Amino acid sequence: MTINIPTLISSILTLMLFVVCVIIHYEGLHALTCWDSLAVIRPRRRIMIIICAQFFLHLIEICIFAAGFFLLADVPEYGALLSVVDSEFSSIPPGHYGDYFYFSAVVYTTLGMGEIVPVGPVRILAGMEAIGGLLLIAWSASFTFIEMQRHWRSN
Repeated sequence: MTINIPTLISSILTLMLFVVCVIIHYEGLHALTCWDSLAVIRPRRRIMIIICAQFFLHLIEICIFAAGFFLLADVPEYGALLSVVDSEFSSIPPGHYGDYFYFSAVVYTTLGMGEIVPVGPVRILAGMEAIGGLLLIAWSASFTFIEMQRHWRSN
């Protein structure tokens, strides 16, 4: 049995990126919980601040995964991201970070538009980002629900 090095490296990078995103998300939510000045802000404004902060956390996490696609997709043995235009595939040109960010956002949110398609070992990153994004979005939703319950109890 031979070890496919690009697949192994893609898997390790995916795990590392996911762990970094979980740490960032945890620390961000923890900071929101511990932020004393939020206690003096009216509940409605506090919830708006929490939602905006979570949105910012998700943007950071999408950027982290986009950096992973940027690193992997430009090396042929790790695969590529192909753009589908008029039923024809073409590789995303190197240096187009906006395309990687867009693809990462579509995968993270599990929207899956389909006009950019991963091929090769980079597919591991795409599949695991969808699972990670789903988990992190659910975590944010449950955190918001808990904060809303506190808000409703105080009224």
